[in-house]
Amino acid sequence: MGQRKTLGERRLRRSQNKQLRRHARTQCAEDTHFVTKRRLFEGRIINRSAGGTYIQSKAQFFIGQDVVVAGPFADDESEMKRHGKIVRLDDKGFAVRFLF
Repeated sequence: MGQRKTLGERRLRRSQNKQLRRHARTQCAEDTHFVTKRRLFEGRIINRSAGGTYIQSKAQFFIGQDVVVAGPFADDESEMKRHGKIVRLDDKGFAVRFLF
């Protein structure tokens, strides 16, 4: 019969799992423009990775919405546009998963 894990062991394992990511995330504070539903919006990129980004914005969106984001996504930090879908919302903004 398997041993029961203590609450501390479960919390440690859960926190370790949260650190496992497919792409490393980089913190930043870059102003951006993005387009969705043929409208241009402004926001602020809070973090980014090769797989996506988190944008602070006061505008209201929905999960699954297509978006094109302008930002420093190239290896040399130059501005480029990336296509993606909104995958998470909160009261400060939204997360985008880039489409490859």
